[in-house]
Amino acid sequence: MKIYAQNLLHRLERFSIQLDKVELFVNKPWVLIDQDNNYQKYIFKRDGELVMSLNGKVQVGKWEFIGAANSLLIDRIVDKLLLNQLYTDEGVMALKCDGFNNDYFILANETIIPDLNIENYLRKIEHKKFNVISGRLITGGTLEIFLENNEEPKIGMRATLEGEEIEYDLVRTKKTNTLYEIKQSRIIRISYPKVYYLNELNTIRIERQNITEISKGDYAYLNNKPIPDGKFKIGFMRYIKTINGVIQKTSSF
Repeated sequence: MKIYAQNLLHRLERFSIQLDKVELFVNKPWVLIDQDNNYQKYIFKRDGELVMSLNGKVQVGKWEFIGAANSLLIDRIVDKLLLNQLYTDEGVMALKCDGFNNDYFILANETIIPDLNIENYLRKIEHKKFNVISGRLITGGTLEIFLENNEEPKIGMRATLEGEEIEYDLVRTKKTNTLYEIKQSRIIRISYPKVYYLNELNTIRIERQNITEISKGDYAYLNNKPIPDGKFKIGFMRYIKTINGVIQKTSSF
């Protein structure tokens, strides 16, 4: 299972429906695509029979719910597996083989997810549960921001890139051109670009934290490179002083 899907499942664990709600999965067409691209279908019958179809060839095994462990014991004739619950809803049964190995058993309800795209299904669930917004980046990839109970992105909110944690990055959204500085998957700065003409040949881009004006601490770039230390005129009676590519002050002279 891909790391992205694993991360999704772990974030959704607290919303999982318990396996003792057997009506959730009995007599439903559950499909697993294995590493060899074999199409495996499992139907958990109410009487404990487990109908298994591998590329259309059918065998009948057994299954049992183990309440003490919130696990399923399945007898596939060729082997027996104790599967512990990770996440379950009407569309996905995400189970993990008992033990220390990361052997996952991820089933999709063919009726709910006809294209069997589990990642896409889980992403939609996550976006709904956590009020997640997503946007394409100018460099490619998708940034996800967890709004929770808020209406717009703010400093301190959790953010991921293609579902992966972000150690540190500066990313810009394609649609709004907003720049997000992210550290340990938390937004630490939000800024908006504004271009000023230094002269006919050179421009200064300032990443303004305040969308309408320049502030101390804004990042500045000269011809798309961090601006050198110094004092620069960016308009009529308007100057900025910079150190290490960061604006220290603004003045009128």
